[in-house]
Amino acid sequence: MPEDMQAVGKSRAVKKKKTEVADVKETKKAKATKEITEEKKPDEILDGWDDSKKYYSIGEVATLFKVKTSHIRFWTNEFALKVRTTRKGDRLYTPELVKEIRMIYHLVKERGFTINGAKTKLKEQKKVSTDSIDLKQSLLQLRNKLVAIRNQL
Repeated sequence: MPEDMQAVGKSRAVKKKKTEVADVKETKKAKATKEITEEKKPDEILDGWDDSKKYYSIGEVATLFKVKTSHIRFWTNEFALKVRTTRKGDRLYTPELVKEIRMIYHLVKERGFTINGAKTKLKEQKKVSTDSIDLKQSLLQLRNKLVAIRNQL
């Protein structure tokens, strides 16, 4: 019997039942949705994060994200982050820079963006944040003008 020997080929291969295939698809879909819901948000506090420090060394930043220091160095160069260096050449990261690196880590490692994709995403986020600030200021100015007109009436 070819079915017993697990023969290869279209005519001799044992075909899976449609219910088995449907069950496999459902479990894959369930796993994918579970991974999405369990995905860490970039704003979550990292293990070992101490916001009271003024500067972090590259080794401390690498251990926060559990990556090699070469990743941090590469992201610093690629994303043109302004890092303070000592006379010896050691890189020192401020808490704001660590937050930017956290966003880069989230996009590249957790969400699977390419470097170029992460750059464009960060540019879009910065543009949206500056646009919202400009919008807020213009709305406040408009409100003040309207209040002044109401007071004149």
